[in-house]
Amino acid sequence: MRVFSKIVFTLLLFLSVHVINAQKDTVSAYSAPSHLAEKVYLQLDGKVYTKGNVIWFKSIVLSAGNHFPSTLSRILYVELVNSDETIMERKLIKLDNGIGQGFFELFESYAPGTYLIRAYTSWNKNFGPDFFFKEYIQVFANNQRIQRRPINSVKFIKEDAEAYRLTAGFNPLEMDSLHQGKLKVSITLDNKVDSLFLKKTKDDEYLLDYTFSGDSRLVRLQMQTENNKAYASTIILDQDLIDLQFLPESGELVHGLTSKVGFKVLDARGKGKMLAGEIIDEQENLITPFKSNELGMGSFIIQNADSTKKYYARIKAEAPELKTLLYPLPKVTPVGNVLSIKKNGDNLLIRAKSNYLKNDSIYLTLSQGGKRLYDLKFELPENGTFNFELACQKLPDGIISFTMLDSKGRPLAERVYFNENPASRIKINLAVDKESYEKRDLTELTIETVDQTNSPIPAHLSVLVVSKKQLGKIQQQRQNILSYFLLDSELKGEIENPGFYFNKDSSMHDHLDALMLTQGWRNYNYNKQDVIYTHLPETNLTVSGQVSGLFSEKRKKQAELTLTTFGNNPTVDVQIADSLGNFTFNLKDEYGQQVNVLIQSAKASGKKMNYNIALNDKESPKANFDLKNTIVEPDSLVDDFIRKELQRKKIEQSFEVQEGNILLDEIEFTGTRLTENQQEVREEYGEPDVVIDGKAIQEKEQNWSYGLYSVLRQHFLDKIIIDHHPGGLLSARITGSDITLVVVDGIPVKSHDYQMIPYIPPTEVKSFEVIECAKNFDKLFLETYGKPLMWPILCGGVVAIYTYSEKGIHGTKKPVGLLHTSIPVFSTPRDFYAPRYDKPNLINKLPDLRTLLHWEPELLTNASGKTSTSFFNGDNVGEMMIVVEAVSGDGSIGYQELEYVVEGQETVIVEF
Repeated sequence: MRVFSKIVFTLLLFLSVHVINAQKDTVSAYSAPSHLAEKVYLQLDGKVYTKGNVIWFKSIVLSAGNHFPSTLSRILYVELVNSDETIMERKLIKLDNGIGQGFFELFESYAPGTYLIRAYTSWNKNFGPDFFFKEYIQVFANNQRIQRRPINSVKFIKEDAEAYRLTAGFNPLEMDSLHQGKLKVSITLDNKVDSLFLKKTKDDEYLLDYTFSGDSRLVRLQMQTENNKAYASTIILDQDLIDLQFLPESGELVHGLTSKVGFKVLDARGKGKMLAGEIIDEQENLITPFKSNELGMGSFIIQNADSTKKYYARIKAEAPELKTLLYPLPKVTPVGNVLSIKKNGDNLLIRAKSNYLKNDSIYLTLSQGGKRLYDLKFELPENGTFNFELACQKLPDGIISFTMLDSKGRPLAERVYFNENPASRIKINLAVDKESYEKRDLTELTIETVDQTNSPIPAHLSVLVVSKKQLGKIQQQRQNILSYFLLDSELKGEIENPGFYFNKDSSMHDHLDALMLTQGWRNYNYNKQDVIYTHLPETNLTVSGQVSGLFSEKRKKQAELTLTTFGNNPTVDVQIADSLGNFTFNLKDEYGQQVNVLIQSAKASGKKMNYNIALNDKESPKANFDLKNTIVEPDSLVDDFIRKELQRKKIEQSFEVQEGNILLDEIEFTGTRLTENQQEVREEYGEPDVVIDGKAIQEKEQNWSYGLYSVLRQHFLDKIIIDHHPGGLLSARITGSDITLVVVDGIPVKSHDYQMIPYIPPTEVKSFEVIECAKNFDKLFLETYGKPLMWPILCGGVVAIYTYSEKGIHGTKKPVGLLHTSIPVFSTPRDFYAPRYDKPNLINKLPDLRTLLHWEPELLTNASGKTSTSFFNGDNVGEMMIVVEAVSGDGSIGYQELEYVVEGQETVIVEF
């Protein structure tokens, strides 16, 4: 390659380092290179769960530009989202050098179905949802009570060329035994939602008969009962539909040039489908056969493409009576360029081709993660083709973008390529202390983290141990630390079975290249330079907002604010609001769900003032739920996992009953004699469904002087819903009730006095009671609002509060110039529990059917790269899988699996 000597290699330095200080005053927007974004990854303990289980996760946040653990953000938001795009729970995870951990409890009240777990930092909001972590999980019911599906008998009928008919049956009683009247049903087609109400038939059924036009693949049906309980299901309308996409290397087929063409085959669910066929021209001349891999992707070569011809993919129909299907390839452009990349041993063969540029200067730019790696300059010879090679080991691990530009810097062609350079990864050596184990034996695991020359690398580890039979296949297909940071975070859209690309199969290079050709996209978000960013990195918990009522035509002195927090680290802080009334308090680290805060307003002189104080609402970005993920097909492995989980929970419940740990309903009886006020309220509005003794509330109050509703919201959400409104106002809502009204000591609380209820001191509360569907509700509504109900309701709820003073709501008054509220704080880490069999106890006599044996999210290797851990096996036999993920201080990552065997007879639970 004589021309090779003419190439000028220029290694571009990192242009600038932006030191971002989140504490700077009055900073609301600024610009920065987008490769300063953060990549967020969560390692989950699984993808399939049953209600009542815990989702364990470890979080790793790296800088997008260099994959170093990020020190930019110290707060990570992790959310559990249902298919209605409702955020069920939100956790604030404290990050220490980019590392954190947390969990979600799957409460019994959660509906079974598909959920989205997403994670992001405030700083990542600047770069859009493509930089958010996303993972879909399946949650199944933990009992077999529901035999019929709430939505069933779905039929799709083609009426004519443009009209379609959809019929379905609905069984709301399967999810809400109290439902009686009309049923609200929503139909989503092509992101358009149509809602209607169905009446019950004579056979106590709700039937949908819906006509529409269009070529929708999926329809989403959702029903909502009168008690606001919902259920949704996504149905495939055309099971046989195939989407065949063709993506020529570097963007287009060019006349006279040879090019590789990537292709992707998708079924009606949007999942990859194996397919074989032939590429032919318009005269049906065979050009080349093609065949996809198991994920529906592959590639083929078209030699010397001809712009005077049309090319097709010919697919033979599976049924002989059906016609052969033809899919057109993109048109061949008469004039253009092709940039091809091919692995040649340990080198990359790069070929730049043009059918019109001759003896021209050409530039080639190599970049990764928005940063330029090399600029290359060369001249195209007379034949318009230039070849050269680069050593793979000289290029970083992961996706590299190659861009061909003309002499004026205009892009001509681009190719995305995955360079495998394992030398930059952490090598994880795992060893267990035995060749095989018996049930409940202790397994000792030693771990060593080294580089490719076996030099030690201190690293941060996570250890996951599962039953391979139950969860092994799911674990190997899901995204892991390698697939996420090297693939998922660099490509647009969802990658199906990302773990597939890192199983060390000899054909993985071809599969990775097919993925780059079909799903690779250009420059990701990294090309968005000099964009204004409005979200600052969060380095600590804060309380921020605005003060109003301190200005007049003549400017007054600025307001002084005193913040008091009531948590494990109580603080008092004083601050002067700026000239616009803005303020920000920095808080000490607090753990829990919420921490209560009190803000007192005053003049700068210190005189207390009744200024209005409003807090900034840190809203979550809109959750976009991909409905294709709500389609769940039968899976024998998943069914076996669920069966084991049901058996395990039955054993635990049996043990609780035998030991006298009887599960009670929501009602908590005080065991005290009813007061006169309580008797009158029960006679007027009915017996309570929930009773919480005042002493129980006071015990949970700790050292707070905040108010009744804050304590209820913190500790009694299973009894009453306390909604948090902008500005810190709290209100009570009874599940299943259309409207919730409040009486204090039997006296109805007027609507204009509602703001006083949340601040009743817990020490004054004798009892808190909930009546879900009260008698005489119309009368109470009239007394509360001074006007009658203007529309019929099915169920009106009453909250009855009894105080020791028995004077009603005006027995306590809200002080002026104060804002009582609560703010979210860091989620408290929870230790993973597993039984120990080195000490005898009663629980150890029960069968141990755990599929998750061990979870250790934070384990460090020492300066020698070594550490160890141990755990007990259960009663499941067969192969167990150990999964270890690692990240070092310089951003190197590693992934390793190890399998071992537990011998013995499988434990069988006989059900009667």
